[in-house]
Amino acid sequence: MNRRRWLQGGLIVLVVALAVASLAALHLRGSGLPVRDGEHLLPGLDVKVEVRWDRWGVPHVTAASEEDAAAALGWIHANDRLTQMELGRRAAFGRLSEILGRATLDTDVYFRTLRLGSTATATAADISPRSQRLLEAYAAGVNAWLAERGRDLPPGLRLLGVEPEPWEPVHSIAFALLMARDLSFWRERPEEKRFQWLRAFGLDGVRDLLGNADVRVHEEVLEIARRNGTPQAESGGELELAAPGSNNWALAPGRTAAGRALLANDPHLGLHLPSIWYQVQIRAPGYEVAGMTLPGAPGVVIGRGPHLAWAFTHAMLDDHDVFFETLDESGERYLRGENWHLLEVEETTISIRGGDSHFLRLRGTDLGPLLEADDEAGLPARSLMWTAYEGGDPLAALRDLSQAATVEELTAAIEPYVCPAQNLVVAFASGELFYTVIGRVPNRGSEAAGGEWGRLPSPAWVLEAAWGGLRPREANPTVRLPASGQLITANHDIRPPGYSGALIADFFTPHRANRISEILYARDDWDVVGFSELQIDIVSLYAREVVAALKDDYEGDASRAYEALASWDFAMDRLGPSALYALLESHLLEEIFGDEARRGGLEAFGDRKLLWRLLRGDTSSRWLDDVETPALENRREIFGRALAAAWKDGRERWGDDVARWDYGWLHTLTLRHRLDRLPLFGGWARRGPWEMEGSATTVAAFGARWEGDRQRVVYGPSMRWVVDWSRPEETWAALLGGQSGHPADVHYDDRIAPYLAGELHAAPWSAAAIEAATVSTLSLKPTSGE
Repeated sequence: MNRRRWLQGGLIVLVVALAVASLAALHLRGSGLPVRDGEHLLPGLDVKVEVRWDRWGVPHVTAASEEDAAAALGWIHANDRLTQMELGRRAAFGRLSEILGRATLDTDVYFRTLRLGSTATATAADISPRSQRLLEAYAAGVNAWLAERGRDLPPGLRLLGVEPEPWEPVHSIAFALLMARDLSFWRERPEEKRFQWLRAFGLDGVRDLLGNADVRVHEEVLEIARRNGTPQAESGGELELAAPGSNNWALAPGRTAAGRALLANDPHLGLHLPSIWYQVQIRAPGYEVAGMTLPGAPGVVIGRGPHLAWAFTHAMLDDHDVFFETLDESGERYLRGENWHLLEVEETTISIRGGDSHFLRLRGTDLGPLLEADDEAGLPARSLMWTAYEGGDPLAALRDLSQAATVEELTAAIEPYVCPAQNLVVAFASGELFYTVIGRVPNRGSEAAGGEWGRLPSPAWVLEAAWGGLRPREANPTVRLPASGQLITANHDIRPPGYSGALIADFFTPHRANRISEILYARDDWDVVGFSELQIDIVSLYAREVVAALKDDYEGDASRAYEALASWDFAMDRLGPSALYALLESHLLEEIFGDEARRGGLEAFGDRKLLWRLLRGDTSSRWLDDVETPALENRREIFGRALAAAWKDGRERWGDDVARWDYGWLHTLTLRHRLDRLPLFGGWARRGPWEMEGSATTVAAFGARWEGDRQRVVYGPSMRWVVDWSRPEETWAALLGGQSGHPADVHYDDRIAPYLAGELHAAPWSAAAIEAATVSTLSLKPTSGE
């Protein structure tokens, strides 16, 4: 009887618990939902702002001034993306652990050490008065939304118990710096990894790996490498083949079906939910713009204005340097020439949810933040110089760029922009095309001695090694309406013929750019549909070149693998030899560079560019010898091993019929929310997985990271953007995800399926087109008396 009562009682408790959980889940689903109609107060407005929403949740803002438009955008961003904004500003200022606990402590320490918060504060103090007004208006809009909603916040913030602090203009500057950090440090600090190469392989080995005999390093750094000896750190780790990138291109009127210029862009960034981008259209006196914004900051980053459309790709320029420091015995002074100087010291604490605070002592020199010595890596204390520390006013640059009517107005507009350096491609409504690198390049003092400096650490105590400011933007590569009638950038070497300036960069291989050019030259009747099809092209010219370079007389499994690849069309399809190629690429990098990594105590260091250069014969054959065996291996042996291993892996998984090998199973995308690990939330907010075509080497650039025996897609086209000046009443876009950051909102994931199908959606530009596309209207009103 007691057992029955216990069971009955347990069932009642369980039912009640499930009911409570269900009610809580329902409550969370409705918490903080965006609103897209009605009237709402926004103190500080001059007059009412009208926001019309189209079927995809894209807002079209009509305001009486730019300041009112910025305030409305702040309100709209908070309405759809508050969680993203809250997490972003906390990340930039090293305050995630306050709400997420010890799991994010290393992240907070990293960002505080990098000084993103203090850099944002310094930058905010130096920007133009107009930019300050726009940032203040934007912050007022965010805070008006917070005041209206009170505790009715999005579910992730409710679960964490977060009460957002008022938004400040400096938080928006910090968002721009977060993007700069992602692009500038996509390989973290590569000079430190090259220093490990220097220790393991010597200067000639470093030059060989970089493919540049002009790489220079100061004798003092060579001595430190010799003194520290070969690295002894534990080697291994997965090869990092994923990195941010982008494509953009433009065609002159003579190459298009309607006789007007066309432009396309698809920035390759990390893929998650919600998207990094938020699409808007804004119209105010003297300011008309449509395109993609970063939630957390005013202004359109990529888009179109009345007279031009513009697009960005990462220029891959080397915009930061590491400087080894000599400290005195006390560790409180650093050496410059023959003189000692006191370190700058800041003591701070990081609050940790559910734990004790973490004390942090930040130190700096006249060059920048001081990174503490890493004895395991043989790295002394070192200062970091980065162009972002030099200030700038990206908001002013992007605002004026969007309204420019001529190349001269455009080049004047972008002058305040510093970091991160980007390839800017512009198509004017008049038909003119223009390209330049927007951003600034450091003046490395040692360059006067000849050679290429800054690829390895420099000695901070050698005064001439430090930067001498930044070069003028006019020194950057520039092209105006090329004779070919087209402009293309895809993270490759973009220096035009005859360019003689020093431009130190980590360019990608030219294969994506070559594929775009190959397809564009095939016809002269391009339109939006044709551009959208090109954006999802999955043929890899890189794979074609790799397979061609492997041609030889193999036997057994190696022969079977090569024959299957030689007859392939090099499309990275979901089924077929694409799976064999993906396996082969991994085995090639391991066979060629894995033995050197293990012997040198290094992490895995091979990448696609290095493999490409080796197969072309642009590096020494030393890397083809297996240093773990007494024999001297050659190309045929090493390549044969990789081919046979790839064949064995694929056959064990999928059988003998290569046509049925499953690249899609191997190469998957799952879109995760930034709070993916939060209980009751992560699984609800997650979408996918999907089996993906394409690769980092195709125009549809879905870059993946090997995790065990599969590839996880970690970056790709974060959005797609096309402007056709023959149809100026609309622009075309695809967004991976949706406009909203709320998992229960219809616009959280409504654009995923069209995106995966390669579809673009029209966004209206003209007033008549906006009115026709409107599905709801929201009014933002000043308070009484304003």
